Amino acid sequence: MDNTKPTTGASSFLAPENENLDYSIFQLNLFLNAYSDGQKPYKIDYNVLLMSYRQWNGIDIDEFCQDQTIGYFLLNPSNDSAEAREAFCMEIREFLLGV
Repeated sequence: MDNTKPTTGASSFLAPENENLDYSIFQLNLFLNAYSDGQKPYKIDYNVLLMSYRQWNGIDIDEFCQDQTIGYFLLNPSNDSAEAREAFCMEIREFLLGV
């Protein structure tokens, strides 16, 4: 974890020109703050996540989070949405940064 430099300009899975941006932000808020772990469209195995992060040789933590998010939803396409990807990415990033 010593070799990573958190960046401030993290990209988003939500499209800013989306017609339903208000709904997307509302849905993202539900995923992050209202739903229990059993209700979310994703499951995070924090032990595997931490092991993967320690063995990863990428540039920064944002790249790792995006790669993990894309990989997860490629294997679970029935649960995929822009809001779910964004929430998943934010949760694993916060966990790895200790926020």
